[in-house]
Amino acid sequence: MPRVLARAGFEVVLLAPQGSLAAKSRYVSRIGSLATTATPMEWLLELIRMIDEHAPETLVPCDEMAVRLLMIVAVEPPPGFNQELKTRLVALVEASLGDPRFYVASIDKTMLPAAAEAMGVRVPDYAIATSVDDARRHAAALGYPVVVKRRFGFAGEGVAIVPTEEELAAAAQQLLRPDQLDLGEWRPPQLLVQAFVAGSYHSQALVAERGVALASFAWERYVATTEVKGQSAVLRFIRSPETLSFSETLCRSFRMSGFFNVQFVLDRQSGNAHLLEINRRLVTHMHLGERVGNDLASAFFNRRAHGEVDSAAVERQDASGIIAVFPREWLRDPDSPHLVDFPVDVPWDDPALLEAMLAMRHER
Repeated sequence: MPRVLARAGFEVVLLAPQGSLAAKSRYVSRIGSLATTATPMEWLLELIRMIDEHAPETLVPCDEMAVRLLMIVAVEPPPGFNQELKTRLVALVEASLGDPRFYVASIDKTMLPAAAEAMGVRVPDYAIATSVDDARRHAAALGYPVVVKRRFGFAGEGVAIVPTEEELAAAAQQLLRPDQLDLGEWRPPQLLVQAFVAGSYHSQALVAERGVALASFAWERYVATTEVKGQSAVLRFIRSPETLSFSETLCRSFRMSGFFNVQFVLDRQSGNAHLLEINRRLVTHMHLGERVGNDLASAFFNRRAHGEVDSAAVERQDASGIIAVFPREWLRDPDSPHLVDFPVDVPWDDPALLEAMLAMRHER
């Protein structure tokens, strides 16, 4: 993403923990480092320092913790800061992420299904549980296997796919415990208990401004890193009208801004798409839009720099093409035939980043 953002016309300044892979990219102009043990307040103070130094036009969260922290700053500005600073921070976060009234509902997995249903977006059958016994009762009604999710999570963390009542009880007990993504926020514990939908996984990547989609493209998980809760190691670009329509509805209704990704599962029997979650941040494959004529970074820059909106951008998609994700597929299987049969997304023009990626194999 630093490469496509820089090519689009942005200057990329990074705030990240020490040793971050993104900090290796030659397309990052300046870097602010955080200790890996940094507290939320230390993160916020460093963010404020960098905002004062660099005057960013927009903030782009790259992981789930950054999303949560930015949203907390906007919704509940921390005490102890003067009003001028609070106003400036809130305005920048709102310009970057969109309407704060819908922040929590868009990422809280216990709130999103009801909100999406109200918009006409299809979701798997679900119930909300407040205890292990409650989860057992709902799972029995839905039928095993079921999916159990805590409020906040990412990359399969905070999610369990359980085939039996015994495994459900263990998973629910674990997921009901407080998590670092809660940021100390007290609320009665809740879990989403959801019917498991067997089928292929589709993702829509978008960039938007105040609920208006500027560009979008979609992919299907062609090969996963693991059979259960795996990530995409090889992907196939697709044209997916229903998931695009659902994603634009969510974008418009939640009045989202910035980069985000909407994940769906397509029922193997009916072919119907069901919403799984929204990631209000960069995800691994967002830079690949340039390969199918939908460069999210360029669309974002053109809107910010020139006020242009290409209304046809979300319609231009090449439904062909398979890409092996590097280093993910190489780490999964260095002898994978997909590394030979398909183009591989290797950052050849970013030597230090490539070297750091290659070193990941020795760290495993």
